[in-house]
Amino acid sequence: MTVRVLDTNVLLDRPIEEIIQSFPPCKIILPLAVIHELDNFKGLEDQRGLYARSAIRFLDGLRPKLHQGVRLKTGHYFKVEVNHTDVQLPEILSKNMINNRILTVSKGIMEEEPLKLITQDIYTRLIADILGIPAENYIAESVELGNLYSGWCEVQISDREVQNFYQLNSFYTDYPLLANQYVKMVDQTGGAHYGRYNAGNKNIVSLCREQQAFGIGPAEENIEQHFLIDALLNPDIQLVSILGPAGTGKTLLALAAGLHQVINKGLYSKLVVSRALIPHGQDIGALPGDKEEKLSPWMGAIFDNLEFLLSNFAVNKYDRKSSPAEQVGKFMEEGYIELEAFAYIRGRSIPGQWVIIDEAQNLTKENVKTIITRAGKGTKIVITGDIQQIDNCRLTATNNGFVTLIEAFKGQQLYAHITLNRTERSSLAALGVELL
Repeated sequence: MTVRVLDTNVLLDRPIEEIIQSFPPCKIILPLAVIHELDNFKGLEDQRGLYARSAIRFLDGLRPKLHQGVRLKTGHYFKVEVNHTDVQLPEILSKNMINNRILTVSKGIMEEEPLKLITQDIYTRLIADILGIPAENYIAESVELGNLYSGWCEVQISDREVQNFYQLNSFYTDYPLLANQYVKMVDQTGGAHYGRYNAGNKNIVSLCREQQAFGIGPAEENIEQHFLIDALLNPDIQLVSILGPAGTGKTLLALAAGLHQVINKGLYSKLVVSRALIPHGQDIGALPGDKEEKLSPWMGAIFDNLEFLLSNFAVNKYDRKSSPAEQVGKFMEEGYIELEAFAYIRGRSIPGQWVIIDEAQNLTKENVKTIITRAGKGTKIVITGDIQQIDNCRLTATNNGFVTLIEAFKGQQLYAHITLNRTERSSLAALGVELL
């Protein structure tokens, strides 16, 4: 049985219980240096600090036999290694460095039984290879992008099915479709018809007649946006995810549908917009001011879309004197719109609200779980993301929480997903998506 030696960076990637269960039953060893390094991270207020504290509490629950080894309920054997301090490394590798102390323990154990050093640090893997220590990267569960659920498909239908569809607004089908999967139906003459699969009745139903939200509708001949508007305005669909590159209308349509149902229809008490505050490029550091002032630089794209949507909105003729920015400020003051940093979502219960989580490609699986479990009765959550623009250095296009959610929720009756592919922002934006 191969022993796994875990580096500190692995324990900072996700909850330790989940890390352990990602391996088959085996012996898992933590060098003492790893616990020392965890102590340095436990005071951080970010995700690494959270996982460091979680790991320390887990280890505390295994006392007092950590140094001897503990058999876990999962079948894993878990031990903190304090031996092998006398193993010699090349002189250039100082034993005062945490990485080298982990390598020392690994080399010592390797002389006794088969071993793999699990680390996300490239330098450590390089040195391990030079020293003859088997090492591999820790890769979280990933999604095969080529098979990622798009939310819709194309099927061939008969003339009778076309007739039933328009006479009854639906027709029974035995096509292998998922709940709330959208369908482009092509008849025998090549004509196209659009619907959504109702898994409860096993029929394809027509899209909602209402295709406008706060003055915004789908772009001409953009069937994906037609599908999206239907999902956003359907009260039975409580969770909608929208994947697409820049300029496809993800955030604009989500905001338009939210404003329409909060302000025009009163179906939700407020529109809450949140995103992870992860800088693109160099961090701008701590910002002065209250919460709204601190959030403003991060929410620039949200403000731009809100101002565009509110530029033609007026409760009465006197509101025409207000600029779009003033309209946004007025709605925020009155409590219709709330901008929130993702960090403040944890611990909240959110009933009866329309919640948009923007830039979700930068979230982990645990982050997404936190969001979904905050939803109270009557809340709708819309999650948008672009896996071509990941700023979180610990995530990739295949293992972020956004694509994990798409794969996990597809087929659920309260969920719908749409992948947008056509950039509508401008011809220049579309060319940038295509060429860069």
